[in-house]
Amino acid sequence: MKKLLFLVIPILILSSISTAQAQYDYNWSVGFRVGEPLGFNIRKYFQNGDRALDVNVGTYGLIYNNDRRYNRGEYKTAGLMIQGIYLFHTAIFNRDWAHAYYGFGGQINSRKHFPDAWRNESIKSVSKISLGPTGTAGLEFKIPNQNMGFFIDAGLYVEALPSPFFINPQISAGIRINIVK
Repeated sequence: MKKLLFLVIPILILSSISTAQAQYDYNWSVGFRVGEPLGFNIRKYFQNGDRALDVNVGTYGLIYNNDRRYNRGEYKTAGLMIQGIYLFHTAIFNRDWAHAYYGFGGQINSRKHFPDAWRNESIKSVSKISLGPTGTAGLEFKIPNQNMGFFIDAGLYVEALPSPFFINPQISAGIRINIVK
């Protein structure tokens, strides 16, 4: 079911994108996201809103995979995550208040790992730093005549180090407030 969701959402988003570009008057926005990742978000818009840099700081593994097999052991807790993604925006149905976006970037995580040996020995946990590429696609809706918008997005994090190809789905929604026009 999760795999089907990750295939259907990007297809729906990309199929509804219009080729016309409307000017987007946001410059800097800050917000909060709920889901995976959970945390704070800051976004810098470029080139009339058709490009953006998204930085997220929050938890990793709180909702999905907080009790999951990992690298000859288990994850049992959530960790700290910092993510940076370069986004491409476009208006949906020639409307300035509705945008679709997609992008790619990187993610670094810090999380406690419990090796299989912890059950039989005195090893409690090992802190792990991991990093890898991430991608996302989503929808953003600006509330007319307000400095506020909300978004929903879905993506995937694929760990490169220390456990190559460890995959974590990421789905979240949130709200952003435009702080600089």
